[in-house]
Amino acid sequence: MRRRFPNALLTCDLEGEFSGPELICWDGHPREIWVWVFEPDDAAGVRRVQARLEQLLAAPYELTSIMDRPVVAGPNNVFEDSVTASSFVEVRGRIEVRSGPADGIQLYRAFGIGKKDEFDERLAINLALGDAYEADSDSRKALGFRYDGDGTC
Repeated sequence: MRRRFPNALLTCDLEGEFSGPELICWDGHPREIWVWVFEPDDAAGVRRVQARLEQLLAAPYELTSIMDRPVVAGPNNVFEDSVTASSFVEVRGRIEVRSGPADGIQLYRAFGIGKKDEFDERLAINLALGDAYEADSDSRKALGFRYDGDGTC
């Protein structure tokens, strides 16, 4: 997605800290805010993700208060068909994400891989968390919302 929209601001909430979408793209489209929601790749997950997306689009709350733009389901064609990556929090696991049955819906499944040594695990986790923190902090500063209690992003 970054290759296709290099100047877009992205923010994500992988830890479920806030209600709402797991991925938001600001400025991918000049007049829209794109959102995606993620749920496990099973029948219950598909039902849940469709209901969550419908509810989110009906009442987008803070997303429209930042920028007065309509919030829409993000186009799934901005992603590769399926992406497999190491989890930020468990480097012995992999997460595969694929686009769901409609725009704005992403489905994932997790599976294990062989054990790495302790040093590799610590290094991978620290690098991933550092990158995620910097990206999230940059997005928060640029968007001017979701500040921490001490007034910093």
